[in-house]
Amino acid sequence: MKKAKEKKLFKYLFILLVLVLIGGAFYAWKQMNSETVNPQMGTASKNNTPISVSLNKKQINALSSYYLEKFEKKEKNMDYKFWVDKQAYVYGKITILGSKVGYLLSLDPHLLSNGDVELTASKLEVGKLNVPPRFVIGYVGKHYNIPKWVELDSKNSRIILHVNKLGGKKELSYQANKIDMNGDGDFEFKVLIPNQ
Repeated sequence: MKKAKEKKLFKYLFILLVLVLIGGAFYAWKQMNSETVNPQMGTASKNNTPISVSLNKKQINALSSYYLEKFEKKEKNMDYKFWVDKQAYVYGKITILGSKVGYLLSLDPHLLSNGDVELTASKLEVGKLNVPPRFVIGYVGKHYNIPKWVELDSKNSRIILHVNKLGGKKELSYQANKIDMNGDGDFEFKVLIPNQ
């Protein structure tokens, strides 16, 4: 009789164990097939997201070389460079009377209220001659394709870098906030990341 009771008890425990396993499997299956809980995402701003960037002269030179080299690949007749040291310089070669002649244009950078940069020409050397800066600015403007974000104003001997037009509405865009030519230089820009 004792063995019969133990058999019945083991039979009920076995059935209970099978029911628990089936119930556990059903519960696990139900949990896996239910919708996941997503964290609440913040709403993105409709305006561009700004990031501040500080650069020194060496970094400015690398950045300008990058953009000009990218442009040079499209425009084969372009032969000029931009460099920042004690002043900003544009140098390269122009063709005068059939000969290629080197030039160096010295510029003083100024920050404009809209975040663009104005480069006022202070001196121009063509070969060893000092020439009015408006001459080469006008010549380059007429004979070379330049990036759309660079405006040449030969009448006022200045070049305006529309840094806010470097990207586009659906690309990164930029804005200059500080220009300090002392020592290693301190240039602050705001990079605007477009929200999709």
